[in-house]
Amino acid sequence: MITKENYITASFIDNDRKTIEVLLSDDKNEKVIPIIVEYNLEHPTCQELLKVVDLDQLHENTHTKIQESQKDFEEMAMRIAKKKGIVFNELKLDTKFYPTLIDAIFKEVENEDHLFALKLALFEVEKIRDSKDDEGKKRLRQSKNKLDVMRAAFDLMS
Repeated sequence: MITKENYITASFIDNDRKTIEVLLSDDKNEKVIPIIVEYNLEHPTCQELLKVVDLDQLHENTHTKIQESQKDFEEMAMRIAKKKGIVFNELKLDTKFYPTLIDAIFKEVENEDHLFALKLALFEVEKIRDSKDDEGKKRLRQSKNKLDVMRAAFDLMS
């Protein structure tokens, strides 16, 4: 039986919003008891639930649960990516960063997507962006491979 005293929370668990997971506490408030309820206004358990929580609150609980689940997933993915060296913490470069940097520069040196991204990133560097050396900036823009891009960037930096 669902009552205000044993009700913890409830949310839809399917896209069609026909199935509800309800979390209840036991008599001693020691355990959480999950139950599945069909959203059917004729069903007595659903009627009990709707006396405790209204449909708007069910939708809000569902939205919150989805948002929290998505946030947890994204945090887990970032932890794994950082651990595997796929993503780096911009505030703290560690030794895993440098092999990836070297691979990025020296592999596929003429890859157009990489060249474009590298040039954009370099023009974000204040000293390059604000340089008065128009010929050096032109050389950087017109470079056909990553090595020439880096040479032009280093020339602008010195």
